[in-house]
Amino acid sequence: MAKTALYGKKTSGGILAIESQDFTTGSRFFVHSGTGTDASDGGDPDSPFKTIDYAVGKCTDSKNDIIYVMPGHTETVSAAAGLDLDVIGIRVVGLGQGANRARVNFTTAVGADVDVDAANIRMYNILFTGAIDALTGPIDVNAADFWLINCETRDVTGQATDFIVTDANADRL
Repeated sequence: MAKTALYGKKTSGGILAIESQDFTTGSRFFVHSGTGTDASDGGDPDSPFKTIDYAVGKCTDSKNDIIYVMPGHTETVSAAAGLDLDVIGIRVVGLGQGANRARVNFTTAVGADVDVDAANIRMYNILFTGAIDALTGPIDVNAADFWLINCETRDVTGQATDFIVTDANADRL
């Protein structure tokens, strides 16, 4: 019998989903600020979580869980550690293109930031925007093996003083 990268997974409501195991055997979660609710299971695009931060809390260390952030989503980060990536080995994948991609918007405080506090985290295709002048490190990396892949920053209201800040634990950034 030939091996396949696809497998069937029964989802709530009795629907059979055919998914690829090429990328992970961990859980997959979906996020959208407009249509999501943290009362959902986040397991499909029709019932996403409302925030990336909430989805991170549903992930398990070292399972290689993936959070798909849907087009048009905006995650507002208004304080230090407003988004805390603290689960080992997760991937945050922004969907969409151009200005319609998943967005993380820093507001209210110059110290508003995403804390990367666990190792082996990757972020893909996220648009970072600044809605306050003189941000002092909106990406704060405190763990090893962090990757930003195909991400972009756009300052809407001025410039960032520093965009990525690290400490001694940020090996192999």
